[in-house]
Amino acid sequence: MTPNQSIQVTDYLTWESCDDPRFTHLPVDAPAPSKNHLPKWVKELSGNIREYLPAGFAQDHTIRHCLGFRGLMDIGYTMPLPEVVGGGDSAFAKGRLHPEMIHGTPWAQTWPTWGPTDHWANPADNEPDHSPYRYKIKLLHWGWRAKMAPGWRLLTMPTLWDWSEDFNTFSGAQSANLESSACIYSIPIDPAYCYYNIETVMAIRRDKMIPKGAITFCVVPIYQP
Repeated sequence: MTPNQSIQVTDYLTWESCDDPRFTHLPVDAPAPSKNHLPKWVKELSGNIREYLPAGFAQDHTIRHCLGFRGLMDIGYTMPLPEVVGGGDSAFAKGRLHPEMIHGTPWAQTWPTWGPTDHWANPADNEPDHSPYRYKIKLLHWGWRAKMAPGWRLLTMPTLWDWSEDFNTFSGAQSANLESSACIYSIPIDPAYCYYNIETVMAIRRDKMIPKGAITFCVVPIYQP
C-alpha cells in the first residue's frame, strides 16, 4: 500500500489511504470497481443453457441474460484480500468478536455433542482449537477510507457474484466520522465532508483458510440527503 494516497473517483467520492506502518506493508490497492474482479464462473458462463443442459429450458437463457444480474456490473467497489485470513490474528484481521453476538444465526452454530477433549485442527498451524463454535468472527481493517460529500454514505455488503460456505461478510452502514478505526491517517479531515472507514466483519469456518486474493465484500455509495 502506498501511504497517504488521495484518489478522487467522482465529485462525491475520494479514497484515502492510511500511513500506519502496521498496514502499509500490505498489498492493498485502492478500492476498484467490483466488475474488475469478476469470479471465474461469471467470466466463463455462456448465455446458452443448452451448453450445460442439452435438453434446454424455457428460452434457453442463463443468468447472463438477466437484466438485474447484468446491472450489478456497474455497482460497487472492492479489494482482494491482501493476506491469508483464518487461524490466528494479525493487524489486518483480528478476532475481536464472538459468535454469540449474532446468536440464532448459522454463524453461531456449535456442535451439540462437543466435549472438553474435542477440538478443531487450526488450519494455520495444526494446533488444537477447542472452541465448540463452527465459525470465528473477525474484524478486517483495510487501511482505506472514503471521503464523501454530504448526503452520501457507504454501504458494505457481501461480494455480489460469489458465495461460499467457508465465510460470510456481514452487511453494514456505519455512521460518518467514526474515530474507532484501528488505522492511523495523517491526511487532515475536511469538516465539509463525511468519512467512512473501510472495515469489514467476516465469519470464517474454523477449519478453513481464506486465500490471499479472494474477493469477500463490496462497498456501495448511497445517497441519503
